[in-house]
Amino acid sequence: MLSTTEVEPPAEAPREELPGLGYRSYFLLIMVLLSACVVAERYILFVLVEPIRHDLHLSDFQIGLVKDLILAIVYVLAVIPLAHLSDRWSRKRIVAIAALVWTVSVVICSAAKGFWVMLLGRAGIGLGEGAFTPPSQAWIADLFPPKQRGTALSIFLLGASIGAFAGPALGGWAAHEYGWRKALLLASLPGLILAPIVWFTLRDVRAGLADGNTTAPQERKPFLEVARELMAIRTFPLLVVASALNTLMTMGLISWAPAFIERTHGMPAREAGMQMGGALFLGSLIGHLLGGPLADLLGRRNLRWYLWLPMTSGAIAMVVGLLILTGPAERVFPLFGLQLLVGGLAAAPLMAVVTGLAPVSSRATAVAILMVTINVIGLGGGPVLVGWLSDLLHPAYGEASLGIAMRWSLLAGVPSTILAYLASRSYKADAGAARARLDTEAAPSFVH
Repeated sequence: MLSTTEVEPPAEAPREELPGLGYRSYFLLIMVLLSACVVAERYILFVLVEPIRHDLHLSDFQIGLVKDLILAIVYVLAVIPLAHLSDRWSRKRIVAIAALVWTVSVVICSAAKGFWVMLLGRAGIGLGEGAFTPPSQAWIADLFPPKQRGTALSIFLLGASIGAFAGPALGGWAAHEYGWRKALLLASLPGLILAPIVWFTLRDVRAGLADGNTTAPQERKPFLEVARELMAIRTFPLLVVASALNTLMTMGLISWAPAFIERTHGMPAREAGMQMGGALFLGSLIGHLLGGPLADLLGRRNLRWYLWLPMTSGAIAMVVGLLILTGPAERVFPLFGLQLLVGGLAAAPLMAVVTGLAPVSSRATAVAILMVTINVIGLGGGPVLVGWLSDLLHPAYGEASLGIAMRWSLLAGVPSTILAYLASRSYKADAGAARARLDTEAAPSFVH
């Protein structure tokens, strides 16, 4: 008689429970404050240009480098490798270190005696922002279930609106009262407080925990393999390009708005900037606040609303942009606010879709690919395209060439809307495949 030996199944990894609503609300508050902090550090220099330029004897070209270009370059170079690292290592530690990096960088800027030190400090802010954005969004996706994720990301986006307003507003006041160096030192305090709060009071959770993944983390894949896997999800590349084109259209308008208003309606740039800043702040704040909850509500009826909402908002933003460029002066600022409100509705649903479609082990990398594409095509390409077209048309149309070039940039909304529609057609199947993949990864397998 043959004897058999029973093989005991391997012990399951301890199950991890989703933290309670109290902790998750506290976590989200910290993420909002961090987002407001890093965006404020980016924008505070906008109101410090003149005192810094005179004190450090910088040219306008050098100011342009330290104010905008170096941040964009470092962000684009750093965001993908740092996002891939955050899919393999502790998100808590990366976010805390990112906050410390941008805090120290602001202090370096405050002590700058010349161009190169200021450039180094601003590069550090770009590095901190690139390290913060992907893991923070992936971390939120890990803690909030799909039905709540759009709302959570909407709340998170409030930080960007607050920072874009608070940085210039508080920075301008502090510079007037204490000088630009002390204004930057004061601006560094929030990051100095928030970094240890993240390190000591927040905790990492398993990737995909809010989606029901309670198993031990899988082996991490090389970046190129992850990128190929993401691009094989039909909805993902369509949505990434649609978002970048929509950003190109929006930034082609906003970045040139003060100059357009001054040339077309004769309003001084300072007055136009103040009025437009208030309209954009209110518009983006309302849009970001409403977008996620609206997508969560409509998505319960039909999942495709997570993409129909960005598709519809992009089409409406194109029409509003045309009204801005052809209407009277008194309608310009309310319409700019409306355009940012409509555009803001798309942001949280977009993030929810990207983090939901990506495998849980590569969510931060997916966000990074999205952000790099948006930065290169949208934030970089939009203003440059309008400026190039304006120069090209100037011999024939004079000062009116800028408005005509801005109208041409609106055409980017057409392929953006079409691509968003195509993405919506494949989204339900891709979301189902993502759910099935997660269920398969989470299912225990024993050898008997």
